Amino acid sequence: MGLLAIIYVAVGFALDDPSRSGAQVLTVLETTLTGIFLAEFASRLSASRDRRAYLRGHWVDVLALIPAARGLRIARLLRVLRLTRFFAGTYRSVMRAERMKGAEGIALVIVAWTAVTVICCVAFYAVEADVNPSLRSHLDALWWGLTTLSTVGYGDITPITPEGRLVASALMVLGIGLFGAITAIATNTLVGSSESTQSGDLVADLERLVALRSAAHLTADQYEVAKDRLLARSNPS
Repeated sequence: MGLLAIIYVAVGFALDDPSRSGAQVLTVLETTLTGIFLAEFASRLSASRDRRAYLRGHWVDVLALIPAARGLRIARLLRVLRLTRFFAGTYRSVMRAERMKGAEGIALVIVAWTAVTVICCVAFYAVEADVNPSLRSHLDALWWGLTTLSTVGYGDITPITPEGRLVASALMVLGIGLFGAITAIATNTLVGSSESTQSGDLVADLERLVALRSAAHLTADQYEVAKDRLLARSNPS
């Protein structure tokens, strides 16, 4: 379903281009995909034990099912929301990996940050491509997203439509916040790893001292002095 979501968004971009040939085939494909998504959503809703809770948790899917009205930029934003299904599936797939056990938090933040970045860049291109002279390709939209996330803001590409400003606001609030969360988690992980390594070295050194004392290579006084030095070095305060 995630791959179908990508195809659905791509077909929408193709239909928005008036010079694109094969519009009838693309329209049939879009209608078919919409029917598949509608049937899937209806089946999940009917199988849910708490349908109200399901709707509250999947309101994005409801918005993405709204038929696209050609010529309305806001409708393009609704269609792009379908990409959330792809990233939700990506997160579930990542969590199935054995090595990711215990790292649910960092994986969720990274996937969420990637999803916000990609969806906002795609949405920005969808609503600005035909009206913004500084936006000529998808790479330009990606460049705009990266400069916005990094807070550099060169100003070579800026939104000029209300919908584009809405997308930019979402990227600034969500994207930069999630990027800060990734930085904080990475810092905590590195600090924790360093402390764990130091703790492991201390235990190993103490075990060596005990072995030397047991083998009578150190006297009791020498053992105590060496142990005090190790403890003082591991905790200078």
